[in-house]
Amino acid sequence: MIPIDDVIDILKYRGRDDLAKILRGSSYDLNVSNNYGSRLYSLLTTAEIYSPIDKYELLSKLSPKDQEEIIRALHVHHPVRDRDPEIVSVEFFVDPHSPIPTTRRGVRKLRDIDFDYIRGQINKCDDKINVGDYDGAITNARTLVESICKYILDEKRIEYSEKEKLPSLYKKVSSALEMDPSEYEEKPFKEALSGCISIISGISNIRNILSDAHGKSRKSKYKTSERHAVLAISMSKAISDYLYSSFKEKKPI
Repeated sequence: MIPIDDVIDILKYRGRDDLAKILRGSSYDLNVSNNYGSRLYSLLTTAEIYSPIDKYELLSKLSPKDQEEIIRALHVHHPVRDRDPEIVSVEFFVDPHSPIPTTRRGVRKLRDIDFDYIRGQINKCDDKINVGDYDGAITNARTLVESICKYILDEKRIEYSEKEKLPSLYKKVSSALEMDPSEYEEKPFKEALSGCISIISGISNIRNILSDAHGKSRKSKYKTSERHAVLAISMSKAISDYLYSSFKEKKPI
């Protein structure tokens, strides 16, 4: 097996950080055929890329254009020459020696939720981080919290407007779950629950400033980075898991 680090470096140099990130942890081998290619006695070859199962799931969905970018990067280290392998395609395989990833980080109770849409948002948060789509990751992080709030309000038959802002939705949920800071005398609980309100406001504002939900002008000084997206997702998962856990504990059997 051949390390893929050099190919990753080429992709990053060409501005394809998204492909480089997906290929991390992979390796490849060359499957050389007996058929001649475009050069004198060059042999048509497929690059077989072996990846951890979570990365394989993403790689197997790449468009032909993205696959071609990987082939071009491979050509830097395996140039098309007479009497040499000529890489013309890529195939993706699960590396049988790579460990199976554990459940999504930061999610405990949420993995048991029975609403597919919310489960989809959890997966999209991590998937978009993996491919470098930080704007999209932040949008999904905010959508996750909003969806959890609406899910709980629906379950409790509490009315809300579809256009209602996230802080307002959270306020209704916290009231329904008896999580309002004013209901506690102990200072630590008041501070913790007040902190949750600040986090909700922060998630909403980060989304407004950095996510792909709004257009950006040329004068915008904010550029979404991985740390922004990881922060938004971590906060969203923690709050969502806490809300759902509280809802399940207080739900009548």
